[in-house]
Amino acid sequence: MIFVGLRLISVLCFFTGLPACVGLPVSGNVGGQTITTRVDSEAARYYLANYLAGIRSNAALDERIDRIYQSADGNMPDRSELKRLSDEFSIDFAALYLADWIARTPADRNFRDAFLRAQDYTRIAIRDGRVKLPAQATDYEVVLVPGYLYKRYPLTGADLAAPIAALRRVGLAHHFIETDEEGAIEANATLITQTIQARAYMKRRLIVVSVSKSGPEVALALTQLAPTVTRHVAAWINIVGTLRGTPLADESLAQQLEELIGRVDIAGIESLTTERSRRRFETLRIPQHILVLNYIGIPLTGSISSLARTGFVDLRKHGPNDGLPY
Repeated sequence: MIFVGLRLISVLCFFTGLPACVGLPVSGNVGGQTITTRVDSEAARYYLANYLAGIRSNAALDERIDRIYQSADGNMPDRSELKRLSDEFSIDFAALYLADWIARTPADRNFRDAFLRAQDYTRIAIRDGRVKLPAQATDYEVVLVPGYLYKRYPLTGADLAAPIAALRRVGLAHHFIETDEEGAIEANATLITQTIQARAYMKRRLIVVSVSKSGPEVALALTQLAPTVTRHVAAWINIVGTLRGTPLADESLAQQLEELIGRVDIAGIESLTTERSRRRFETLRIPQHILVLNYIGIPLTGSISSLARTGFVDLRKHGPNDGLPY
């Protein structure tokens, strides 16, 4: 079973990615989340502030947007459709449309409601110093797989330091897999496969957490594992996994990284190229009993941080993106 977790990064991000005077100010709601930011077009502003709120005051634009939903026929927009919407309207319009589509998905809505209840409880419990795990938590272990350059460039959060600190704080069993931070996806998948095999027979069900580049590494590992092993895997939390690669790996990623941190092993970058990643994606077969939670950020141009600014600008020609290359 697969759920898509949605977080529109607006208020929570630093508004340093673009000057405050750029874009149109707007406030609206998508999937129960209030968004106050700036967007890159009048179409995006109207869509968020009016159309999604049921306020139809621009007949021509309303008709164009209605046709998008009608032609979709209940199907999630793919990258080509999002690129088309970006060209026809704007990047932010396409991003908001994707966010609304996800928010309308029953599985996502049900999961989000449950998640927000748990989040509210946890926030209060931590504040009052009374965090208590349910009794069945002892039956689980969280296996964390770091992302690209997690040692050399931990600023991205690829080292998963924050989740690890939280797990330690509440006393939930966890294991960190020290992968090759610059290695190819296929090589790291083998290491992950071996680790899951070893952890699977320790009488705990596994919750695997990946981030960005380690997403395809975990997906490949779960595909390669025997059913007798994967039955011990309860869930996979895929945080912004680059399952189909990144165009930056095809274009300028190596040069950007060299300017930022020095030379890196080209093996990791080559394994992130879109052609190779899409071929690999077609081979993936995640067992149906594993709960898969895909957690993604869908930022708007008014909420791009300084960390993501360069990547966002480079990737704009491909459609909506989070600005992070790996």
